[in-house]
Amino acid sequence: MKQISLILIVFTLSAKFLFGQINLNSNTNSNSLTSNAEIDKKIRSSFLFFSIGGIELGSIGVGYQVIDNFSFSLKGSAAWIGSSAEFIPNGASGFGIRLTYHKPFFFFNAASFEYILYTKSTIPWEWKKRYNEIEEIPTLKGYYLEFNIGRETINESGFNFFWAIGIYKSAAKEADILYGPSLKIGFNYNFFKKEKLK
Repeated sequence: MKQISLILIVFTLSAKFLFGQINLNSNTNSNSLTSNAEIDKKIRSSFLFFSIGGIELGSIGVGYQVIDNFSFSLKGSAAWIGSSAEFIPNGASGFGIRLTYHKPFFFFNAASFEYILYTKSTIPWEWKKRYNEIEEIPTLKGYYLEFNIGRETINESGFNFFWAIGIYKSAAKEADILYGPSLKIGFNYNFFKKEKLK
């Protein structure tokens, strides 16, 4: 838990600093199309989302827009985890969180940190226990971490398309640890637009 807390703190501070520095230049131009496009008097209060990707095969979740530039989500996810004797790698699924910092920069406007705890996997646990490769079948089967940047609409109601690119780490028990680039696309459905606080 200490490591997770440290990662969340570093992510939040780093993203805020990075976006602040990037936007110093864009803010000097009062006619910036990117900035004007992102300004709106209303934003969502809650939302649903669904996405598909390469390593993270699919996810579904629900979120809340805490403040104008920060949202919190709970999600369920399924991913490839490797370490299979067959041609198709093993998979795992579980539940976790997504924290997103919303700020326009270049052609992105969102940066997210995602953490999933695997609760199920296709590793042959019963076989491993029967042949004394493991003593007990673990309740938690590993975890998935991802940091990504992309575009997401938070100021329009209804269905909206989003995308993200980033890096991931998948550390499932009894499987190889995987690192690499990530890519995902999906849709969110925004509810209850509200006035921004000034």
